[in-house]
Amino acid sequence: MLVSELRTGGASPFVLVHPHGFALGGAAAALDAAGIVHQAGGFPAEVPGVGAAVYLIEEARLLSLGPPATVEAALALIGKDARATTVVVAEAGSSQRWLAEHPYVGGWLVAPLDPSAVVATVRAAAAALEARAQADGARAQSDELLRIGIALSAERDLSKLHQAIVRSARELTQADSGSLYLLETDEQGAQTLRFAVAQTGPRDAGTYLGAVLPLSPTSISGYVAISGETLRIDDAYAIPGDAVYRFNPSFDQANAYRTKSVLAVPMRNHLDDIVGVIMLINRKAAFDDELGSPQEAEAVVLPFDERDERVLRSLASQAAVALENKALLDSIQELFEQFVRASVMAIEVRDRATQGHSARVAELTIRQAEAVNAVAAGTFAGLHFDPDQLRELRYAALLHDFGKVAVPEYIFGKAKKLPDGRLETVRLRFFLALEQTQSEAERAELLALLDQVERANEPRIVDEGADATLTAAAARTYRELDTPQPLLSAEELEFLRIPRGSLSGDERRRMEMHVTQSFAFLREIPWKKTPWQNVAELAYGHHEHLDGTGYPRGLRGTAISPQVRMLTISDVFDALTAGDRPYKPAMPVERALDILSREFAERGKVDRDLLSLFVAKELYKSSR
Repeated sequence: MLVSELRTGGASPFVLVHPHGFALGGAAAALDAAGIVHQAGGFPAEVPGVGAAVYLIEEARLLSLGPPATVEAALALIGKDARATTVVVAEAGSSQRWLAEHPYVGGWLVAPLDPSAVVATVRAAAAALEARAQADGARAQSDELLRIGIALSAERDLSKLHQAIVRSARELTQADSGSLYLLETDEQGAQTLRFAVAQTGPRDAGTYLGAVLPLSPTSISGYVAISGETLRIDDAYAIPGDAVYRFNPSFDQANAYRTKSVLAVPMRNHLDDIVGVIMLINRKAAFDDELGSPQEAEAVVLPFDERDERVLRSLASQAAVALENKALLDSIQELFEQFVRASVMAIEVRDRATQGHSARVAELTIRQAEAVNAVAAGTFAGLHFDPDQLRELRYAALLHDFGKVAVPEYIFGKAKKLPDGRLETVRLRFFLALEQTQSEAERAELLALLDQVERANEPRIVDEGADATLTAAAARTYRELDTPQPLLSAEELEFLRIPRGSLSGDERRRMEMHVTQSFAFLREIPWKKTPWQNVAELAYGHHEHLDGTGYPRGLRGTAISPQVRMLTISDVFDALTAGDRPYKPAMPVERALDILSREFAERGKVDRDLLSLFVAKELYKSSR
């Protein structure tokens, strides 16, 4: 039989190839009668239109190639081709058992050839080859579905997930067009179909539509969503008249398109509930083929088959799970958002002096990270923060001061060096001392001392002269029930000698403990089960300095991550410029930037490059 007859006469999808000069004898007629194409040739055979080849070769010819290792290499060369197998013709009484049992030998015949045996052996070898090809195809398809399932599960962007679902379905089935419909419930409790995304052509990434359609069995998608049935339609314009559903030709009319074959399957979640529909249109011979006109579509579009349906149903299940996982992740993310907001509220209820601080620091820090992302060259060229890292950094910035819930409340609002109420007590002692003296000079001296005490109570640096005055004041007494008592107690003197700010050493240590308390609290939250695993560690470092002078761990240099460095700059800047601190007035932005530069960057405490970017891009302006 000629090869041309194979392409036109619908004969077997394989060819039998035998060596030149090999006599088939009566087997040739038997092969012709069986519709098996045969021809003389070598390996590989060039036979257009044929998917597989069975190579007939004599045992003696094989053994003439050399030792068994060489023969095995020749057989492997043929057998490793998924479209080829070998049938060996042996002499009667052959002792080459190893050859007959070789895994790459698909059949064994004995000379002289029996025509019926030839037909049966060749058919069996071809059937085994087809079975192997199907198994390989099924394995490859399974691997591809697994790859797609993993990719869908990993996609965090919902619109990209929708696009990936449709694209994957089209590629697996060579469909020209595809759509995704999602089943939803409106505010009135009625179910609707949302037309999520549509794609047409091999290069179309997808158009997000978002149109909400009534759920009706009269549309193909609606029918599938309601009934749960799969629809496989060879021609959308030839739907039987008794069918409930109808094809809407409006897209075809508006875009000079020809919808022909259609495959629509329901998407079911793990509870077997229908959550959507995937609809594919116009199966092609190859995915990359383009349908140039309605006439071309009419001529070349193929019907979807059982394999396409099986594959699409598998993909639809994976897609439903991916969408459900995305919805679950969104709900978890919203839960975390609410938790973070509640935590920030808890901080600010206790420390009203810093209300808004956490939100401002978070905004400043995220703006720094986004500015770094926009830099394509130089110091930050290799530094980039993905959406999850940005969210992680935002959470850390919002929660960096949560440990303040464990700090005594009076410390937050301590505007002066003496604890609340203590200055009034000191004044009362001075007034008693004034009443107890008759000397105008002594009274003037007491008033001067009281003025120095009140000045020293302000949260600023105490100079040597002021310290001497405080020592003199502590040495003066007044009478209480005729018992001399000091105007200043030793504890009050220590408070008034605080060198900077309003907190004593013990109070400052207790305040600084908020960093460790924040870490202890945040690490109890299961961040490791989320994409934001480093929240606790990032928040833990916001008071560390690059030169190692920060607290609580004294980290330095590369031990401090870029995210923490940005958080530190934001925290210091907001602390300097905030207008709601009881112990100091708001500092002008220019003055705050100057302090950040001279006292922090130039001394190696904060990152110079990040601060330069912060200033150059005027990122601070957006925080107010």
